[in-house]
Amino acid sequence: MKYGLLILPLLITIAATAQNCRLQLQHTVHGQPVKLNSINYQNSAGDTFNISVLKYYLSNISFTNEKNQVISGKNCFLISEDSATSKTIEIKLPAGRYTSLSFMIGVDSLLNCTGAKDGALDPIYGMFWTWNTGYIMAKLEGTSPSSKLPGNIIQFHIGGYRTPHITQRIVTLKLPVPLLVQSGTTPNITLTGDIYNWFTGISFRQLAGFMTPGSAADRIADNYQHMFSVKEITY
Repeated sequence: MKYGLLILPLLITIAATAQNCRLQLQHTVHGQPVKLNSINYQNSAGDTFNISVLKYYLSNISFTNEKNQVISGKNCFLISEDSATSKTIEIKLPAGRYTSLSFMIGVDSLLNCTGAKDGALDPIYGMFWTWNTGYIMAKLEGTSPSSKLPGNIIQFHIGGYRTPHITQRIVTLKLPVPLLVQSGTTPNITLTGDIYNWFTGISFRQLAGFMTPGSAADRIADNYQHMFSVKEITY
C-alpha cells in the first residue's frame, strides 16, 4: 500500500516588524444581533431568553499562509458584549497571503495553572474562580421564563482545565478568500459568533445554569466551538 506524504505546518512566531491586521467580532442569535437586556431570543428547544452578560476569552490566535506555515502569537483577549473596544482585536502578521485562522476559546492550561494574572486576565473582570484556581472560559447570563432557578435566571459559567473536564476549544476557520497582508493596508476580518449554537439540544427547563466544571460545561463548550464563521474580509 502506498502512503501519501504528510506535510506538517511550520510554526513561525509573529515578528515585531509585521503588518497590522484587525479581527472584528459581532454576535447574533440565529441571525438576530445580540442586544443586551432588550431582545427575547429563542433556543433550539423553543425556550425564549434574553442576555444580560456575554463574555469569553480568545487566545493563541494563529494564521496559516499559502505555504502551509502557521504564524502564531501568544495572546489572550477578553471579549465582552458590553464593550465595543473588546470586540476589535489588533494583531500583526508578516506580509503574505493567508488561507485560514485558528484560535482557542478559553485560556490555556499553563495560564490556568499559574494563578491569576493582570491585563485581560485580571480577576477584576469576574472571569476567574478563586475557589477553583482557574479561569472561566466563557460566561453567559440572562433570564428565561423556562428557567426554574430563582428569578428565572439562566447562568452559564463554563470552565475547567483538568481531566476529565477540559473546556478549552480550538476553532479553525477557512477564509472565504485569501487574506492579503501588505504594507499600507490594514485588513479587517469580521467574525460572527452565533450564540444560538451554545444551546443546541439544551432546554432551559432541564438545564438553566451552573458555575462549576463538569459534563454540562463540557457539552456547551462542544457546542460553542462551532459558533464562529467568517462574515467578510475588507481592506
